[in-house]
Amino acid sequence: MGISKEVLVVCDKNPYTSFGRLAQDSLKALKISGYDGDVLWLSDKYSGFWTNREKVAEALRSSSYGVVFLIHSGIGYLIPKIRQILPDAKIVVMVHDVFWNTLHRQSLKYFLFRKFYANPSRGADAFVFNSRYTQGESEAYFGKLERSAVVGCPIREKLFCKAQTKLGPEQRTAFWQEWGVSGFRGVCLNVSLDEPRKNLKTFFNVAKQNPDVAFVRVGKLREKTSKHLESMGLRNVFHFKEISDEQLVAFYRNSDLMLYPSSLEGFGLPPIESIACGTPAVAAETSALSENLKGVVSLLKDPEDAEGFSRVLRSVLGGENVVDENAARKLLEYCTLESFAKRLSDFLTTVLSSHY
Repeated sequence: MGISKEVLVVCDKNPYTSFGRLAQDSLKALKISGYDGDVLWLSDKYSGFWTNREKVAEALRSSSYGVVFLIHSGIGYLIPKIRQILPDAKIVVMVHDVFWNTLHRQSLKYFLFRKFYANPSRGADAFVFNSRYTQGESEAYFGKLERSAVVGCPIREKLFCKAQTKLGPEQRTAFWQEWGVSGFRGVCLNVSLDEPRKNLKTFFNVAKQNPDVAFVRVGKLREKTSKHLESMGLRNVFHFKEISDEQLVAFYRNSDLMLYPSSLEGFGLPPIESIACGTPAVAAETSALSENLKGVVSLLKDPEDAEGFSRVLRSVLGGENVVDENAARKLLEYCTLESFAKRLSDFLTTVLSSHY
């Protein structure tokens, strides 16, 4: 008798975070392909290091799950407990990046993270990756992973899509006025965390070179970044910490360009979401950004090339199309839930077979 196609997706974030949305989307994708199951919401991996084990055990007792899908490698510490309760279930870990190793090798915090959280992931039956870049970085750390596949990452195409009617200049002007952004010839958008790898200093440097353009950023700011921005004296930079998904879509649609100078990404969703909403993007030719966006939009080899980003911005404001529409269409097709579902279910079918 084959292993059950019941899946438990395990996530230690709330449903409104990126990991939370991915957990829900992964389950939706599997249901498209004939699987069924649930999402188990746990406490944060740090605060729930001990209590999460019992929550998992409770969910698995008397269950018929054939697959337990961990939404990221930072909850690998749950694997021994899963094995204890469901020895026949297949454990699959999704790996998004290994920045906890590549960026923080000398950090005591991340030494402990690697030892107690990530390293236990080696005990999984199989691994899925969001990009070939992440797969390569993971294998450089974990060693060769035979039971693995690149499945990409879905975007919510029913949410992130072009407006039904083209937005005119007057509509865009009125939209931004409601958010306190007015008097500029265009809007350049950035959606990201405030981490050194996101390279916000280049975003600010481009803003300094283009004082007639509004630079809108969605995301929290660290105190250090706020002080740096204050010292620059820029009057054309605007920050919004918390907006809804629907508002984010409107931000994408009403912007002229998404500027994403990140130096390190495991996948890089915001530029793809922007393209889906009909707004061009420009990014650095780095990590998974190169893998996903090369040939689709303009990429700069140097993430700190503010003048290069400014040239692309001026081209867009001058009416130039900087997106290869055919390549963009293929990229967006790759990122649909249905496409993601096929890759993920095909791999799980292999995992559940006698091949592994």
